[in-house]
Amino acid sequence: MIKHKLFLLSLFLFYGAIAYPYTELQKCDIEKVISRDSTFYYASLVNDYFMRNYPDPTANSFVGGKKRNSRIWTRGVYYEGLMSMYRQTPVEKWYDYTQEWGDFHKWISNDTKAPTNADFHCCGMAYLDMYMLDTLQTIRKTHIKNHIDALMYERKSIDDWYWVDAVHMAMPIYAQLGSIENDDRYFEYMYDMYMFTRDKQGDAGKSSKGKGKGAPLFNETDGLWYRDYQFDPPYTDKVETDKPCYWSRGNGWVYTALMRVLQYAPDTVCHKDRYMEDFTAMSEALTKCQREDGFWPVSLAAPSNYGSTEAEGPETSGTALFIAGMAYGIRIGLLDSTTYIPYVVKGWNALCHKAVANNGFLGYVQGTGSKPEDGQPVTRTHIPDFEDFGIGCFLLAAAEVYQLGDVDLNPTSSIYSTTNNTQLISTRYYSIDGRPLSTPGEGITIIKNIYSDGTVQTGKRISDR
Repeated sequence: MIKHKLFLLSLFLFYGAIAYPYTELQKCDIEKVISRDSTFYYASLVNDYFMRNYPDPTANSFVGGKKRNSRIWTRGVYYEGLMSMYRQTPVEKWYDYTQEWGDFHKWISNDTKAPTNADFHCCGMAYLDMYMLDTLQTIRKTHIKNHIDALMYERKSIDDWYWVDAVHMAMPIYAQLGSIENDDRYFEYMYDMYMFTRDKQGDAGKSSKGKGKGAPLFNETDGLWYRDYQFDPPYTDKVETDKPCYWSRGNGWVYTALMRVLQYAPDTVCHKDRYMEDFTAMSEALTKCQREDGFWPVSLAAPSNYGSTEAEGPETSGTALFIAGMAYGIRIGLLDSTTYIPYVVKGWNALCHKAVANNGFLGYVQGTGSKPEDGQPVTRTHIPDFEDFGIGCFLLAAAEVYQLGDVDLNPTSSIYSTTNNTQLISTRYYSIDGRPLSTPGEGITIIKNIYSDGTVQTGKRISDR
């Protein structure tokens, strides 16, 4: 009986310690405060929901009457987010869940029926993340490396990414491999692919099947992207017909792809300035699109387009991707903290306190599609066709917000304050798995550059193996 009471007491103290910060947050201006503890809490809450409802990581999904295996892009995005969060807070069950998934699929990433389709490459990001956690497990990189090598040296085509989602699904893999293998050829080929998508994959109304007709998908003036050749001008938003159609999540895919490329590309890589310029242009454009409630809408230039009459306006997946990118840009010094932190804080609080249910269910996630009107309705309680990718986007945002530390925008505080009262860019070194370290440490060998802030080298991948 005594042991039982002590056990209950320990549970009370443990969960009480976890819950305390959220009680305190309710007493102040919740829209102006985030904390590292609360970020971890919400990340865990949402991920626990997913793992509880999908306990078998090898199980197929059945959507629209079609069987889909668990290595499709939706699941790849989920594990991308989970691994990003794991690098900050290494929870053993997250690693085990990911390893079981990868082992089941033998770390094979592509569908042989569509070898050029970026959607089938996406899970390779998590495979390579897992490889960097244990470089002795070469099986985790072998297939995706061989497959990308074949595309580079045998097929040699640069026009495969004809929709902007593909930039996120595949482009970071080239950057990962370039860093892992210390081979600039991956970065060069990636750049050619990106620039073709950026400047030439649009149609400009020339034909109904006009991909690659030479029109840009990135509008440099607006700092935003058309989703693919079907949506560049003269196509307009379906509700505000005087506005272009800039789909929220599509822009989020590109934004976080640039984020991940900047994470891996060393300063010496050619064309890094282009990625930084596009990233900052998008960042500025996105500040003009945030809703008053902290979310971003499904249609960035046409906020009154909710996608359907049943939808409520907020959208989680695009919002999470924008928060992830902005938080990263702030952390590395690419974005001005005074300007951008309020957007991150407002958006992150909107996600945590308006989209996350008590059981961890993540609301306001637009289902799969290609435009604002797809995957509807977007409501707080509606379950999208796939739950995994929205949660992955949320975890990706959580990982970047977590690294900002504690942030307080109340009038009595400075624009930001971190848990250790240091500048946001305080850590200069990273373990091979991407975890931040304050110093290289005794007996640790620096092996490659992995992170930079665009001006000076801010981090190195180091191994203590």
